[in-house]
Amino acid sequence: MRLKLKFEFRITLIYLLIGFLWILFSDRLLEIGTNNPYSLTRLQTYKGWFYVSATGCLLYYFIKRHLIKLRSAEQKAKESDRLKTVFIQNISHEIRTPMNGIIGFSELLKDPDLDEDQKAKYINLLSKSSDQLLNIVNGLLDISLIESGNQKINNREFPLNNVMDELFETARPSIKEGITFSVKKGLNDSDSKIIADDVRIKQVLINLLNNANKYIEEGEIIFGYELKGADIEFFVKDTGIGIDSNNQQKVFDRFYKADTDGDRLFEGLGLGLSICKAISGMLGGQIWLESEPGKGSVFYFSVPYVPVIKHPPRKARNIKKENALGEMTILVADDDEPSLRYITEILNRKGIRVITVSNGIDAVKSCRENKINVILLDLKMPGMSGYDAIKQIKAICPDIPAIAQTAYAMSMDRDEALSAGFNDYLAKPFSKEELIETISKYKKN
Repeated sequence: MRLKLKFEFRITLIYLLIGFLWILFSDRLLEIGTNNPYSLTRLQTYKGWFYVSATGCLLYYFIKRHLIKLRSAEQKAKESDRLKTVFIQNISHEIRTPMNGIIGFSELLKDPDLDEDQKAKYINLLSKSSDQLLNIVNGLLDISLIESGNQKINNREFPLNNVMDELFETARPSIKEGITFSVKKGLNDSDSKIIADDVRIKQVLINLLNNANKYIEEGEIIFGYELKGADIEFFVKDTGIGIDSNNQQKVFDRFYKADTDGDRLFEGLGLGLSICKAISGMLGGQIWLESEPGKGSVFYFSVPYVPVIKHPPRKARNIKKENALGEMTILVADDDEPSLRYITEILNRKGIRVITVSNGIDAVKSCRENKINVILLDLKMPGMSGYDAIKQIKAICPDIPAIAQTAYAMSMDRDEALSAGFNDYLAKPFSKEELIETISKYKKN
């Protein structure tokens, strides 16, 4: 292992080494060159001045170079500290704001004198606050996964045009009033069947759409894609405030926001675009923008175009209907009372018979005593975890479909659950539609 000396030791050693060598060899040269004491004294003086000048220049060069590095590092550290301070202030504000709405409207809903219109209004605001808080948590989780190298790409076949239509319908209610919103698709339905990670593509597009909607009050937002050579080029165009050319690359930095240098004007943590940049690279593409202050922005990102090989059409299969779920008996195991009641309410409204337990031991016991069609099993429960419970359940009823429903939402958690014996996986929080759609897969005709 090579020893690396600190800068102050290195510069001192260099100075002393040059000095010793200069004294040793220059004195010998002078002794050989002259025997005149007067001339020798003058030469010694010149030698001293030369040594001082030469070593002074060398010292200046090394110290200057070192100081440039130190000042650059100091400037970056100050900017990083400033952005982190802004980030901490933002995250405190962004988390407290939806929490205030959630807590406040939850308290107001307890009022027995509320009429139905007020209840509906409060519930809508409660839902918006919950979505806002979930977006913040997802952003923090995403950037953590990216930094730790645990963000994975899972390519699969999917119809891109369907994804674009779903995004349009999902995003349209949140677009501000007075803004024209539209989608453009560059391929026909057949050619739009591609192999890529649809979840990550949607994540980037949602972040870009949220960003566009944030910085526009009126005008137009258009999103879509075009086939450009070997790539699919996605775009999100808006007629918002635009971005100055000096800041166009900064917007992809973590914690940077359009209002970072001034008063807070817009919500968000300054992580969305940096997440988009990281995911675009993981998808095998890149991200860039075109913008002009006052005229809006266009964000682009590319993904390699890998079309699905077309096969002859297969015989249509019978699609399982939601209204046929009422004949099922489902076991739900969860130690969290709100989660248990949430799932039970959804399933009861579909006419499904629900058996509820709060731990893995009772889940195994219920499978022995009842005829169960599907199991919804939380992974972390007291007494016996979902992982241990599924092993015993599969030993008793190997053919029973088991769905892991858990707050562990990373890709590695999904893989671990499927490897343990679960047939499917639901990451909390999940919607009513996601729950019913997942259960419907295991409804036998």
